[in-house]
Amino acid sequence: MATKEPQDGLLSRAERLRHRSAERREAQRGRLRDLLLAVAEEQLLEKGYGAFSLREVAEATQYTPTTIYRHFRDREALIAAVLEKWFLQFARALDEADRPEAAAGERVLALGDAYLRFALAQPARYRVMFVDRPDIGILPDGTADLHNDPAFGVLIRVCEALCAAGEARSYQPLQVAMMLWLGLHGTASMSACSQIVDTRAAQQIGMGIAHLLLRGLRSTP
Repeated sequence: MATKEPQDGLLSRAERLRHRSAERREAQRGRLRDLLLAVAEEQLLEKGYGAFSLREVAEATQYTPTTIYRHFRDREALIAAVLEKWFLQFARALDEADRPEAAAGERVLALGDAYLRFALAQPARYRVMFVDRPDIGILPDGTADLHNDPAFGVLIRVCEALCAAGEARSYQPLQVAMMLWLGLHGTASMSACSQIVDTRAAQQIGMGIAHLLLRGLRSTP
């Protein structure tokens, strides 16, 4: 149950001072956490997942590692906090691209376009999110519900509409979502991790894959 905010008129002077002091400490704690996240984000984009270091975050913020540990238990926890922010931004970009009133095939293509634009706009971020992490693709047995994932859930939602419209024939929505993701991810990864495919070509190739997928799904008996 939520507690009522104390009213200054009902508190003694000492209690008011303690209450305001606690508020200031909480505000300072929040500002420090935001600073640590901002610097960690910069370090991840600049150095990548493997070279990311809590010590360098401490040096950049001029706080000791011990201070950082009061907010994040270790290196992985700080990275996870940054990734949570990025994945929510990614999910928002996908969700904003979806137009439920449009035809199912058009929704798939709009989602593919939004996915690629997000990935190709910041290749360093995409590498950290989807390529360099050792845990990427590892789903704990019996605990993974991709429908509830903020980003992948949008893919599944659109693929459910495609299946409901009879445009995916014998495939299930999750299967279609995985096929779409693998095609888009493969293209984005090639652009983010090598010079073989530039951004413009990657956008065209990725959308070509999405068009081919739709055509193949519609023709499958």
